[in-house]
Formats: sequence, C-alpha cells, structure tokens
Amino acid sequence: MSQLKTLILGGGIGGIVASQVLKKALGKDMHVAVIDKDDKHHFASSYPLMLIGERTPESITRNLSNLEKKDIEFIHAEIKGIDPMKKQVKTDKGTISGDYMIISLGAEYNLKSLPGFSRYAYNIYDFAELSLVSQILPRFQEGHIVLFISSLPFKCPPAPYENIFLLDQFFRQKGLRSRVDLTLITPEPSPEPFAGPLVGQSIRKMLADRHINLITQAKVLSLEPGKLILDHTTIKGDLFLGIPSHQTSLVLRESDLVDSTGWVLVDMYTLETVYPNVYAIGDATAIKLPVIGADAPKAGIFANYQAEVVSRNIALKVRGKRPRYKYKGKGACIMNTGFGRSRYSTVHYYRKPSPFITLMRPTHSSYWGKIIFEKYWLNRWI
Repeated sequence: MSQLKTLILGGGIGGIVASQVLKKALGKDMHVAVIDKDDKHHFASSYPLMLIGERTPESITRNLSNLEKKDIEFIHAEIKGIDPMKKQVKTDKGTISGDYMIISLGAEYNLKSLPGFSRYAYNIYDFAELSLVSQILPRFQEGHIVLFISSLPFKCPPAPYENIFLLDQFFRQKGLRSRVDLTLITPEPSPEPFAGPLVGQSIRKMLADRHINLITQAKVLSLEPGKLILDHTTIKGDLFLGIPSHQTSLVLRESDLVDSTGWVLVDMYTLETVYPNVYAIGDATAIKLPVIGADAPKAGIFANYQAEVVSRNIALKVRGKRPRYKYKGKGACIMNTGFGRSRYSTVHYYRKPSPFITLMRPTHSSYWGKIIFEKYWLNRWI
C-alpha cells in the first residue's frame, strides 16, 4: 500500500489528539502532517491557574515540534487558503496536498466587534494578554474588577465562572478581598444555561456566598475609560477582563465550508463536512443540537473526543472497512472553584429531548482530578 497523507490544520487539542491516534492506527501507511502558524501549544485548561500565578506560562507550554518524535510532521506555517475539493492548503511556505483533511483551527477572537475592547480590556482567553494580567494582579490593591463575556457563543462555558472564583481566592489569600469588588457580566440568562435551572441556581448561590456580583442577560455595547457600557446600565471598573466575540478563521469564512453563522457545517456524528474525507472538529464546528436547535457548546474535551472518532474512522476507511465510530456529544468537565476544591460535571448534549448536564458539589477529589488530568495531558500528548 502506498503511503497516504492526512493534513491536520491546527495544533490545538483536537489537532494533537487526531494526529497521534491516526498515526498509531496506521503507522507507516499514513503520513500525518500538522500545520499551525504558532510553533507552541498552550494548555488552555490551565489558563485560570496562570491568571492567579499558580502556573507559569512556561509550565503549560509545549513545543509542537515534539510531534516529530512520534513520526508526525509539524509544519510551522500560516494557512492562507483551503481547497477542500482538492484537499489542498495554501500556506506562506507553499501549497500542501493530502488525501484526507482534518480542520481543527479553533475559534478566533474578534475584538473589533466591541468598541474599546482592545484599548481598555484584557482578553483572558489570549495567552499573551493573560500573561500580562498575571503580572498586574499582584500589584492590584483595591478597586473593582469586572469580568465580562462579549457575546454568544464562547468556548468553555465554565471558564468565566472558574476565573472569577479563583480571583476571589487570590484576593482572600492576600487579605485584600474586602477592598476588591468582583463582578461577572454575561449575556446568558443564567450560569450554564444548558445545564438547567438547578445548576444555574447552584452557581448563583456560590457567587452570592462569595460576594461576587452577577449580571445576566447583559448586552455589552462598548468600553470606555473606566466603564463598561451595557444596553441598560453602565458599570464602572478599575480592571476589565474580557472574553471577546468568537469567530472562525478568515480562511474558513472565505470558503464554502461554513454555514450562515460562519461556523463549519459538519455531520453531528461523523464530523465530516460536505466534502468527502474532509472533516472539522473542535471549536470551529457548527453542531446544532437535536430538538432545541441551539449550537452545541465548545470546549477542548469535545475536540478531544471528536478527534478520536474522526481518526479511527479514517483508519477504517484506509483499511477498506466501513467507518463505525460515532461522536455522541458526551464529555466531562471540572470547574475549579478555589481553595483546593472543584466541581465535576458530566455532559450529554445530544440527549433528547434536551441536553443533560450534571454538576457535583465542590470537592477536594475533583480538584486533584483536574490537576492529575493537566499533568497527564502535558506529558502524554505533547
């Protein structure tokens, strides 16, 4: 059998998992190439810990060139165009062709959609800006910190709540909490709305118990010096931490792979696009949930599971067998709530008639489970 080639666009969680599962399944029968404009992978699940100084930037960063040790080619290049019909990618270092393509380009941030964001707020989903905030916080002695979500959808729905709980821990441990006000602003009707009212009420109570202000159903209009303008009020603050509007990369928006919302349309079970042997996984995808029609939540754990399904099905195709793996919309998440405790959550968002999400009470065991998973990921995959 002549060697086939799979192009994996993006070196995030989905791309890393897909490359290794596929290579392990097919060995020398498949040349696997990962293409990314960044030569480093940052483990985003640990960003909240980096925010408060419990992780350094270096400790959660790995070189994508490490993939070469597993006989996976890493191409450090910026993608300029995608031809899914030809399974071809144009980069700043030339054109690359393959037999299969897995798109794992994630979501990008559109700071321009919110006037004043780039001038007056820090994007805590951006590694470089988060590094700056982690240096600012130790010098923050008093005032109002406002964490806001610009719009829906945004990736990792528990992350804003995890960040605000860890900020509460940070200032309590410094003895400054009485001098620092914390506010979380979200366009959601309730925390974790997919999870249902009981979960939302539980998170609301935790926020209230920690004296963290919560403003829901908020439409953020703009940022000005010292204030965040909402559709119905103005919030004054001294430090603004934002989660900007999400969108797919320009190369995807310029292709015919995206739907009317700008996300890549895929089969909800196989993750295959409208083009045969071209797949999309992770945050870039548009998966409509059964019955309710809402977009499925975006998170690294889902990209991980989707990558496994796609890679195993490609391996079956190459071996002349019928693809049989299906993505089932299941996953799990651990929300760090501070002080060595976390809340374990299970997710089944394909369940009918509505998604099913559980959220356990905060425990030390869940916290250590999250720490162990971090070490496993950074040592096992990259």
